[in-house]
Amino acid sequence: MAHLLTKSKYMQGQQCLRLLWLSTNKLLPEKTIAEKQKLEQGHEFEEYAHKLFPDAVNLAELGFNENLEKTKELIEQKKIIFEAGLKVDDMFLRADVLEPTENGWNLYEIKASTKQKPEHIPDLAFQKFVCEKAGLNIEKSFVLHLNKEFIKNGKINSKELSTIEEVTEKVNLIDDVENNSKLYLEIMNSKEKPEILISKNCNSPYPCAVKKDCWGTLPKNNVLHLTNWRVYWNLFDDGIIDLKDVPKGTKLTPKDEIILEGETQEKIMISKEHIKHFLNSLKYPLCHLDFETFDTAVPIFDKSRPWQKMPFQYSVHIQPENGEIIHYEYLAEDGEDPRPKLLENLKEHAKGSGSVIVFNKSFEINVLNKLAEDFPEHKDWIQNVLDRIIDLAFPFQSFYYYNPSQKGSYSIKKVLPAITGKGYTGLEIGNGGDASALYFYSHVKKEIDGKEDIRKNLLKYCCLDTEGMVWIIDELRKLV
Repeated sequence: MAHLLTKSKYMQGQQCLRLLWLSTNKLLPEKTIAEKQKLEQGHEFEEYAHKLFPDAVNLAELGFNENLEKTKELIEQKKIIFEAGLKVDDMFLRADVLEPTENGWNLYEIKASTKQKPEHIPDLAFQKFVCEKAGLNIEKSFVLHLNKEFIKNGKINSKELSTIEEVTEKVNLIDDVENNSKLYLEIMNSKEKPEILISKNCNSPYPCAVKKDCWGTLPKNNVLHLTNWRVYWNLFDDGIIDLKDVPKGTKLTPKDEIILEGETQEKIMISKEHIKHFLNSLKYPLCHLDFETFDTAVPIFDKSRPWQKMPFQYSVHIQPENGEIIHYEYLAEDGEDPRPKLLENLKEHAKGSGSVIVFNKSFEINVLNKLAEDFPEHKDWIQNVLDRIIDLAFPFQSFYYYNPSQKGSYSIKKVLPAITGKGYTGLEIGNGGDASALYFYSHVKKEIDGKEDIRKNLLKYCCLDTEGMVWIIDELRKLV
């Protein structure tokens, strides 16, 4: 049986033909709990977006044939339709919102993002193409997305939560839908798997589900480890894949020179003077701090915004220059806004005048700034914490230390094992995305069991983030 090209398949084809073929043949890896949560957030926002069209008929629950028949009937009656089903040749569409106008129809795509993004345009262009093939005149196209300025205060008003952005001109400029559709259908119905094609699309508009497999075919030391993406894609497109083949005289940044030398000569690159200078900037006792957060498209608690990072957990290790290290931690219980109690506890655990050590400071700074904004009674001591922040990622981001095992990355997941030999393997929770989703489903939604085990695993995971920073500082001190 021939496959149907849907809007999700069309967008997969836009990203990568191999991804499209694997998806069509149901060969993609199972979604992680974090990816499932993200998808679910889209449906949560849809419910609010639907309230903007109180007279619409929702066909979401209807099966394939019934949906097509009912859509036809409602189009004749000029009704507003959610999930309108249209099939033309081997193309099938369920439009988020079809709204009748005097001379045709308006088309809306509901997106749980806080702005209109470039990938929304080809998505709508495909929908418009199918609608017009089905005999509908699409007058205007819109993206209905979250209002990033919205702050929850009591009951949510859908009009305040949402922003409707007209994108008719942008959509009308797209003229390759017909050719793309033919190509994508050929790929979907082919018995041959398309060749691996590594490109910028592996990360855009979304990280590809099979990127790990495709990139796993690259040489151990490859040019994609470099930091300057313009240079490494130019090299890659010229067929220079292995770092050892980079032509002499290629203009590289100082950071990329370090990666090239370290990986081709298989040696650890260290700038002792720079590391010493960094360590001398630290004021003891150090307060190592790490947050875990969850976010939702539609805010759950008052004084919060769409997709705001809501801290539910932290770990703090207090490290004196000499002497015993003290560990503090907090993990919110369920049922209420986690922030007030988290703040009360953190106020005690982060006091002092020593440096506050974080890894990749923009995340912690953003969380703390939002806490100060939403709970101004805590603003002064939060500002004190912010003033003391030092980013432990800095010496690695600056490549004062580089181990070839980092493969161009300076994330703590790569740095910790590179410099200490210890890592996150063996933990039940191994990344922040899973930590966030597991807390959300066990404590906020209360949809999964095993809450006590999840709490133990969350505490272990977050503890390692700050304990790992203690180990990293100790190793840096040994180096100089």
